Amino acid sequence: FIKRNFNRWVATLMQGEAQGVLVPPPMPVSFDPTTIQEIQKEFDDWSAANNNRGVQLVIGNAKTGEQQTFQAGYAAKGKKVSASTIFRMGGMTKIMGGMLAAIAFEEGVVRPSDPISKYIPELAAGGLTAVESVDGVTVAKPVKRELTFWDCLGMKCGFSSSQWGMGTMSAAAAISPADGVLPRLAADKCSSAMTTAKDGKLLRPAEWLGCRKQIPLIAQPGGRSYYGYDYDVLGMALARAYKKDAETLMREKIWSKLGMDSAFMSWLRTGTSPKGDVAEIYFGGQWASDVSSWDAAKWNLMGSFNYEQSDDAAYPGVSGYGEGAMMTFGDFAKFLAAVVRRGTGVNGSRLLGETVWKWFMTPTANSDEGMGFVPAARYIDGTGRFSDQSVWKWGFAGMRSGQATDSSSFSEGGEMAGQWEGAFGTIFKFDVASGLYGVGGENTVLEQAMTQPGAAFIKENFNRWMARLARGQSKAPLASPRPQYKADVTAKIQKEFDDWSRANNDRGVQLVIGNAKTGEQQTFQAGYAAKGKKVSASTIFRMGGMTKIMGGML
Repeated sequence: FIKRNFNRWVATLMQGEAQGVLVPPPMPVSFDPTTIQEIQKEFDDWSAANNNRGVQLVIGNAKTGEQQTFQAGYAAKGKKVSASTIFRMGGMTKIMGGMLAAIAFEEGVVRPSDPISKYIPELAAGGLTAVESVDGVTVAKPVKRELTFWDCLGMKCGFSSSQWGMGTMSAAAAISPADGVLPRLAADKCSSAMTTAKDGKLLRPAEWLGCRKQIPLIAQPGGRSYYGYDYDVLGMALARAYKKDAETLMREKIWSKLGMDSAFMSWLRTGTSPKGDVAEIYFGGQWASDVSSWDAAKWNLMGSFNYEQSDDAAYPGVSGYGEGAMMTFGDFAKFLAAVVRRGTGVNGSRLLGETVWKWFMTPTANSDEGMGFVPAARYIDGTGRFSDQSVWKWGFAGMRSGQATDSSSFSEGGEMAGQWEGAFGTIFKFDVASGLYGVGGENTVLEQAMTQPGAAFIKENFNRWMARLARGQSKAPLASPRPQYKADVTAKIQKEFDDWSRANNDRGVQLVIGNAKTGEQQTFQAGYAAKGKKVSASTIFRMGGMTKIMGGML
């Protein structure tokens, strides 16, 4: 009886749904308008007092769907900061690289223990050395094992960007091997080869990898964590595993799914310009376009005002997952909302299953392991160790459970809270427990005084603003109707059940039909489930072979 009529009933309900009554479901609360105005005034006042410097911050609550943008000042000469302004994310790109690795693990394309050399043979263990101290002398010795994907995630490859290979590598002199290999490398082309760009020109992948092989790792694979190029190597390996270029891979797996339409990587073919309203680099009180000469050693990450260019058809080989993403803060906020929503975007697109998402929230390096210190790596103290409140996760610093305070975190999120910064004056924070997330900053490089005033303004007030918005949410419901099955249609189908059961000795039958897009669900039933007991919503049936689909899911 049910199998014979199933499709007809479903079709009838769907046809009737389009003409059904629209009913308002429970809707999100909204941020308090007065609080919004007061925070926006802080932005206006700060920018006016700082030569109309451009700043922007997007704060949202993934549980309620509310999101608010605060902004003031200019993004380029004569052009104000707006919702369409594209900023360079810098080191905040790493969390997307971490998410993409989690997706690859879930899809079974690669495993955490897989050797990186499977996809990047240039980094095979046989060709790498790492520094060690022998009788008080620093020497380079062969590495003891292959680098793995898990090493990259935990920054345990030994690819430090401070001690080895940034600019002139002057910091390496104090710990260079006795054979003098680093001074020699510092004097040749490898002095700048470990950055992804110099004077706005990209390195070819072969060049980058060739220099990487020559420079000893600062630690054995899997040892102490050092802030370096691990996520660029991670992205290169993932791109080769998927047989796609790194930007296409990121777009397919994350950006397109979440509607992050403004996003792109910071490298472009020579002579081309990026699409969209790209914010101009501002430093030393000047716009980049007004600077007549460049100190390439200091501003090598800046590229051509923001992005690098190349004629290499094979690029990207060096992925840029370490610091290369560019997009609006509004689009980055869509990604943060998906992180807070346990791997699913506000548009319903799933990036990760919840089991793998929980893994994504686990540490890859703990505070007692330490991490090599570099100036651009925030939340790490000058001793080279994490602060007591932080652990390194999959591209971001996570808050330790029980360590969050009003001064250090915007809620008691424990290990489900995270944050990180980018060298271009950007910062993000999120907290799963409260649902809050935020991202913002300015578009600068570190100036001669090593300050980024716009970024400092946002960092100093970020937690306070989030807390105010969370406390001040109003209770006014917003309208967003959904369709409902027509009552006369459901009544007709129920009558078929009643008639059939009476004609069949009150035999018990039940059918539940629903629409996951609208949330509507209807139960039809008639007859008896046991002697003297009618079929009801609490009747338990044996699923038989239908159990297999649950086994498949598991």
